[in-house]
Amino acid sequence: MLTTGITLSVRCDAFHPSDVMISSGTRRLTDVPGAAADPTAVVPRDDWRPLTRAERELLDPAPATPLNRMLTVLGLDTDSLDACRDELLPVLAAARDGDANEQAGRRGAVLGRVRERALDAVGRCAGARSTRQGASDSVVHGPGLVSTAYNYEQRTFMGLHLDNHEDLPLTERHRSLLLTVANLGFTDRYVHFVNLRTADLTLMLAATGRAVPDTSHALKNAFFSAFPTHPVLRVRLRPGQAYLVNTQDVLHDGATNTEGLPDVSFLTANRLTVAPLVREAR
Repeated sequence: MLTTGITLSVRCDAFHPSDVMISSGTRRLTDVPGAAADPTAVVPRDDWRPLTRAERELLDPAPATPLNRMLTVLGLDTDSLDACRDELLPVLAAARDGDANEQAGRRGAVLGRVRERALDAVGRCAGARSTRQGASDSVVHGPGLVSTAYNYEQRTFMGLHLDNHEDLPLTERHRSLLLTVANLGFTDRYVHFVNLRTADLTLMLAATGRAVPDTSHALKNAFFSAFPTHPVLRVRLRPGQAYLVNTQDVLHDGATNTEGLPDVSFLTANRLTVAPLVREAR
């Protein structure tokens, strides 16, 4: 059953209630073509259904909810999306086909400009601005993936996970940088998440009498072992749409399209001033 936790704030026009679906829990991730899965990796069960009215109301944010307690969906305007693609896609193609070292400087400059356009969208849609910038990157995935979280050192897909970029203690994950992930491709992609924060995960585990781990990976494993039927949410992201969430505090993953098209995403981590939410009709 869906429980109280982080909420979902939609701050763009092209969004329909059917863009949010819910599954009945998680399953083990089997190996995907060309790559292995981490032995502990889990992904949502493939039994997606629309949300009930009660579930939609549970996800509806209260006024003045801070950004680090929501997953926010926002959108780039058409001109910004076109500009991001015009600059970034040739750089990604050149890096794939040519010398990565030769492209590094150009890639960094382009990522900086794409980041500014993404942050403009955050400001316009969510009323927030960056006060500290973390890393930015762009990733191209193949189609048909049920997980986009890839461990490049182990060469395995990770499934639902907590990011660990700042290596903060679990008790301080609410202070993490917020991650904006924009869909710069030409078809839909998806974000999967559990609407609980790290503090919620630890409380739920403690209530069962289980030991609470002190690392993000162990906490993820313990939670899904204890609660395999806890629901997972899926949000559709159309081209030009983005999500904003604290990925170091919220279990999450991505999935790509089934249309055979490359999946292109842009990611940027930032400290954002948290603006009050102005409730709007959806």
